[in-house]
Amino acid sequence: MDFNTDIFSLDRPSKVTFNLVGSKLPNSNDVYFRAKQRELVEQYSAARIFMRETETDDWDHWFNPVEDQAATEAFRLIFRSHFYETALFYYNAVVDISWTLCYVAVEFACSNKDVRVDISGIKPIEEAAELLRKAEGNVTSPTAEDNPFSYLKLMCPEFEPVINHIVAFWNSFSSSEIRKRYNFCKHKGRPSYEEIEKLSSGRIMRFYIENPETGQVTQIASDPQDVRYSFSLEDAILQLRDFDDSTLFPYIQKLIESIENILQPSPMVF
Repeated sequence: MDFNTDIFSLDRPSKVTFNLVGSKLPNSNDVYFRAKQRELVEQYSAARIFMRETETDDWDHWFNPVEDQAATEAFRLIFRSHFYETALFYYNAVVDISWTLCYVAVEFACSNKDVRVDISGIKPIEEAAELLRKAEGNVTSPTAEDNPFSYLKLMCPEFEPVINHIVAFWNSFSSSEIRKRYNFCKHKGRPSYEEIEKLSSGRIMRFYIENPETGQVTQIASDPQDVRYSFSLEDAILQLRDFDDSTLFPYIQKLIESIENILQPSPMVF
């Protein structure tokens, strides 16, 4: 599977040159931003690894080939569904990490037992790591009632366009099929895929009831497949592939570039 965009262009610079005289010293927000940037790119890379695996021709290391062609096809589809769901989780992780990426770049304090704790400036390693864990715990979805972004826009108005960018993306993405399927897999169960079900032996029997007044005949649920959440695996993979290049990548690219332009992280942090 080929992609039109290079996710590693979203990563922090691999090497930099700078003059020690006059260069900005690193602070906690710089370090936190670069840490989350790296984590986001790593999760994005994992998503693409599993997306590419949905199109692999090397199935021997996943299952032992059998002579039954229908069984082989079923195994192939089942593994493709696992790869799809794994990629689905990673893509949604990228979205969620993007909120934290922004928050730790902007925020200068976090709450610890209802006490505001300064996280800006230069911190010892253990203290900086502990404060980041606490800051991460403050982040919720962009439209949640307790989300910190409204507060941040008041305290750091220069970041308002960045926060609005996050909220606009979330408003369009939160009700999408991709997020809906992720939430289903995460909290409710496992989908049924049409291509896999077509290869099954089918139901043993069917049950119907007839309305004595209208004569209308209705089939009643008598098989687990009747009530499972079902959709096409092939269509879902193509939809996720398109979401990556055309929607997610531009969102993340603009987010990172905007934060970098405002934060101007120290070149000593890379």
